[in-house]
Amino acid sequence: MKRSELLASTLTPDGLRMTLTQHAGDYYIDVNGQALMSTRAPGSEKAMAEFAAQELAGNERPRVLIGGLGLGFTLGAALDVLPPGASVVVVEFFETIVDWNRKFGFDSATDHLADPRVIVEVTDVVDYLRNVKPAFDAILLDVDNGPDAWTLASNDRLYDRAGLARIREALSPGGLLVVWSAAESPIFETRLAQAGFTARTESVRSRRRRGERHTIFLART
Repeated sequence: MKRSELLASTLTPDGLRMTLTQHAGDYYIDVNGQALMSTRAPGSEKAMAEFAAQELAGNERPRVLIGGLGLGFTLGAALDVLPPGASVVVVEFFETIVDWNRKFGFDSATDHLADPRVIVEVTDVVDYLRNVKPAFDAILLDVDNGPDAWTLASNDRLYDRAGLARIREALSPGGLLVVWSAAESPIFETRLAQAGFTARTESVRSRRRRGERHTIFLART
């Protein structure tokens, strides 16, 4: 049996231990021993970007924000399907995550962060959204495990009523919000409606045609 190899570790601002390990060719990031993300089944993360591109069809210069870099799968898929005139802002709370992406190239040998369409902001996406100009055509959020499952308790500020109001202000009229979730959330659907969004959900498997089912929320202002 192959053993897991610890590649790196750090402490989060909350004092939690975040580790990067490799096992059988896949990378895993855990927080205090709890699985946060891995390269093993990125299908739903890629689907986020593909759904967004479908919704943005016809816009040759879309302005897109991706909240949560993770292991780079959503960003990579977005760059594959968005037009050359697109601009993509990636907001990642942990500078360590950005560094690990650049060092280990989880998604591919291509450094997506070096793409001229990409700007990286290392900050809390909640704080970033307070002063957004110009507005975004689409905001894609893959922060923590979704609107109801937080590894970091502070992430609830993104998905509560005030957070959704802030997101709506950061979107252009008719703008698109895409949210990744580990599970369904009728409560979050209700919250979206109360915040003035018209939403639908898509169920996507983690390995495209098999694996766990994840939920993608697609909401319009």
